Amino acid sequence: MEKLFYKKNIAKTLLLIFYAIFTFVVLLHHEIWADEAQAWLVARDLNIFELFAHLQSEGHPIFWYLLIMPFAKLLHFSNAIFSMQVLNWFIMLTGAGFLLFKSPFSLPVKTSVLLSSGFLFWYPVNARNYCLIPILLFLTAVLYEKRKKHPFLYAGVIILLANTHVIMFGVCSALAFMFLFEVIKEKDKKPLYSCCAILAVLFGMILYFWGAQDANFIVQNSYPHSLGIAGFFETYKKVVLNIFGFSNFLNISLFTLFLLFCAFVFYTKDKKIFFVFLFNFAFQMGIYMYVWMIHPPRAYLLLLVPLFCFWCVYSKTENKKLKIAANIFLILMFLITVPDGLKLAKLDYLYEFSGGQKAAEYIKNNIPQDAFIVSNFPLSTTAVSAYLPKDRWKIYYDGYKNFYTYTIWNKPIAHPSEPIPLFEMLKQHKTVYAILSTGAFYTDIQPVYESNKTVLRDQEKFRIYKIERK
Repeated sequence: MEKLFYKKNIAKTLLLIFYAIFTFVVLLHHEIWADEAQAWLVARDLNIFELFAHLQSEGHPIFWYLLIMPFAKLLHFSNAIFSMQVLNWFIMLTGAGFLLFKSPFSLPVKTSVLLSSGFLFWYPVNARNYCLIPILLFLTAVLYEKRKKHPFLYAGVIILLANTHVIMFGVCSALAFMFLFEVIKEKDKKPLYSCCAILAVLFGMILYFWGAQDANFIVQNSYPHSLGIAGFFETYKKVVLNIFGFSNFLNISLFTLFLLFCAFVFYTKDKKIFFVFLFNFAFQMGIYMYVWMIHPPRAYLLLLVPLFCFWCVYSKTENKKLKIAANIFLILMFLITVPDGLKLAKLDYLYEFSGGQKAAEYIKNNIPQDAFIVSNFPLSTTAVSAYLPKDRWKIYYDGYKNFYTYTIWNKPIAHPSEPIPLFEMLKQHKTVYAILSTGAFYTDIQPVYESNKTVLRDQEKFRIYKIERK
């Protein structure tokens, strides 16, 4: 028995080492893109009060920003943002270790999760607040059976989880209400204060983010809302596409069967977990249909949350055939995402994920610090600003009528194809450097710099023009 236990731990350790090396190698070749850069820049350039006010239009809770703020404030060399990438990677590595050594799943299930696109690429390589979700979700699963014994610890983890990303509000709300339901039903006063603490934080978040959609100019003006049954199925297909990297009848059917199987198991084993699973699915679909677009890191949570639910009911599942079926479904669902994760990791290794870092290097080496640099689209140039030292090589945007580093969401942003008023600017500046993205390039002027092929999208590809007054 001891020998078997030793072998299993060796296998888990080797798997964790492989995971750490693979993801770190990809990380070393990953260039920060706009959304990663945005978080770093607001943490670097705003104080705590300004940050709190800004995040209402950002639509993200504050937890990730507080974690990276000390690094952003104290480190001012050009590539200081790499510290955020390492922090992100280390948090995911901790979550992976927790999954391997603390979860009740078989080694094949754990391996399939670690090799899936979320764990292999999206969460450890892209430095965003999503990295906090796995470890906190796993901690919640561990504490679920001990929630009455350690109510404040359980409440604390749920509060932290709720402050990772708005998309986790559904899970946390469902867990809080189920906990409150238990307390009231059993007349147990000890956990009541912890229940109240969770609900107070969640209610505070609702008040804080209420109207955030209207405060975000991009969401308010560009997001197409899906309505009705047709809109639901359209969104559902997009969810499948974002989870697996492709969408056809087979994987849509498999994912649907997986969800139905999950609902059956959770309903028969723990109706409170069934409610959490169902509420999370409904909440996420509502977000994707009516509030904000679907991205692979968000859609992937529709696999991660069922994994959390299985973790919570695993000890109650004594039927071996049911456990085998659950293992097969979990392995299959996570393994289907592996090709997309490997493809993205390979592309990130071979090519620039974003052209921001190289564009910043060109600016530092070839453009004077007091030069007038103007942009046509601040949503993308955050990826450039993040690699420039603070308060040097400032970029101007005519829509803001000011210099900027991060995107200001509650101010109008012109379409990237709209021209920059160069004629007016050349009246005040002898030389103007224009940094353009998303294909809105000049055809009659030769750029002094152009990005190489990028993995993500044309929005992350830059051209820099030098225009001089005649």
